[in-house]
Amino acid sequence: MYKTIRSTRGRDLKPTVDSLEGRALLNAAMPKVDFHKHAEFRHHAEFRHHKLPQTGGPTITVLGTAQAGGYTFLNFNGPNAGTSAGAGSNDNGIANSGTVVGFDLDNAGAFHNFTVNPLHPRTFRSLNINGSTTAQAFGVNREGVVVGTDGNGNAFTLSRGKVNTFIPLGGSSAAAFGINDHGEIVGQTMLNQTAPGFLQVNSHETIRIDAPSGPDTVNAQGINNRGRIVGFYVGTDGQDHGFVANQKDARNGQLTGTAVADPVIPNVPGEPGATFVFSQILAVNDRGIAVGYYGDSTGSQHGFIYNTNTGHYTFLDDPSQAFSNGVEVTQITGITDSGEITGFYSDASGVFHSFVATTRWR
Repeated sequence: MYKTIRSTRGRDLKPTVDSLEGRALLNAAMPKVDFHKHAEFRHHAEFRHHKLPQTGGPTITVLGTAQAGGYTFLNFNGPNAGTSAGAGSNDNGIANSGTVVGFDLDNAGAFHNFTVNPLHPRTFRSLNINGSTTAQAFGVNREGVVVGTDGNGNAFTLSRGKVNTFIPLGGSSAAAFGINDHGEIVGQTMLNQTAPGFLQVNSHETIRIDAPSGPDTVNAQGINNRGRIVGFYVGTDGQDHGFVANQKDARNGQLTGTAVADPVIPNVPGEPGATFVFSQILAVNDRGIAVGYYGDSTGSQHGFIYNTNTGHYTFLDDPSQAFSNGVEVTQITGITDSGEITGFYSDASGVFHSFVATTRWR
């Protein structure tokens, strides 16, 4: 699969497979849901392996629901999800409207980007990013503006069917990972021998985001409507670690992230003696609640919810994840202001599936 332009971990999903969702700068050569309104989703058995009705076009396939940590997970595949190891469906972010953004990876390795609100079936939309089969959509806001990488070394926005590509700060390539409801975009750019993050405030102002320490390799992943930014950077140990930053602290077009303490990981059944290796923070809501995942010494990955106000971690995996060749994966990639989360997990065949989860279905 695809390589990042440097050695930074790009959300590895299996020890033998590069990231399904890179979340690191890709090689330029690479071609508020109101849950009370949806009481019908409380009847979990009705949705097992059920294709949700649409007004036309493709559908998602619901795989079922499961509960863990006070959340009910709705698991599903997009219409082009492959069935071979390393392929599948991948939710990458969620807007406050409840719309998720992501892509299917088919068995031939092509990406099929989409947005859909699983609680509102008629909202499924396939995304055309200049016809690219290597483009990856990572973020979406309430207005439906999508951001990502076009697979050709450019960050992009997609709004009302129009694709705009850009590379900020005079860099040679870029990827956009998050967008808030004000249209402010965060991501990463390749600039000389460094790979700093960026915050594009508008078409006239872009702020460079530097690492707290180590080589200046920064993945700015998410920004909330109050200007709080989260992401990860490569530390002096060569591993990824979370950071936070606040837009108001920028000076002269530059902003330095603040390192987040790594999680003290719990004991996980089936992973005796596992130790912490890396962590990535991927999104944050207006309450300062962030989400992400960590990787351990077995090669497995596990989701977490991180309170940027208190520094407290809560660990949470999709209960439908399963070991494949000794590895299991859950990544939590997005969170709304009302606490709905999204992400993806791997099954016993090493295939990936999307999920949305909320506490309101209990």
